[in-house]
Amino acid sequence: MGLPTRLRIGYIIVIMVIAFSAALAAAQGKIEDDKVMLGLVNVQECEGVKITQCELAKNLILALKMGEDLTCEACFIQLQSLGIAPGEDWSYADPHKVITVEEIKGMVVAIHRAYNHGMVRSDSFEVAAGINRFCQDIKGPSPLPAPREKEKKQPEMTPAPQPQEPKAKEPTPSTEAGKNESAPPAGSAQQQGEDK
Repeated sequence: MGLPTRLRIGYIIVIMVIAFSAALAAAQGKIEDDKVMLGLVNVQECEGVKITQCELAKNLILALKMGEDLTCEACFIQLQSLGIAPGEDWSYADPHKVITVEEIKGMVVAIHRAYNHGMVRSDSFEVAAGINRFCQDIKGPSPLPAPREKEKKQPEMTPAPQPQEPKAKEPTPSTEAGKNESAPPAGSAQQQGEDK
């Protein structure tokens, strides 16, 4: 082997190492991005709610504005084409299989990736909020919170009523007229004394 051949082989090896390192760094970055997104995904309303894959797929299709009134299988196919699926794939044989909260979070992360690549119009936070509303609708209205133990033991304290100050009575026209009628006019008493 000549020197030019060895240089070419060395050059090819260096390029392959750089390409492999870049691919590994990109994969590592994707994994880190996914971990960060999983921490940000908030679907706590779905805790304890039994949602089937079919129900969630139809809700996601509506939230992503990808169609209306589709069958479960059609929803599965459209979402899978974008890389959005619970675990590895949708359960075509059992579309009413209950989905876990962790699978929902994974799907929201996949929606985030699809949004970043321009494949969907809604970002993952909008979709997560929509999923929370959907789960809340399934749960129904939340009951009023029970009072705490401290609140139960303490009697309710209502402020004592403030005594109101009595208003001064103002003379009414009828009482003034009565006083004037019972007392003789001042000028008439003098006139009576002068007359006598």
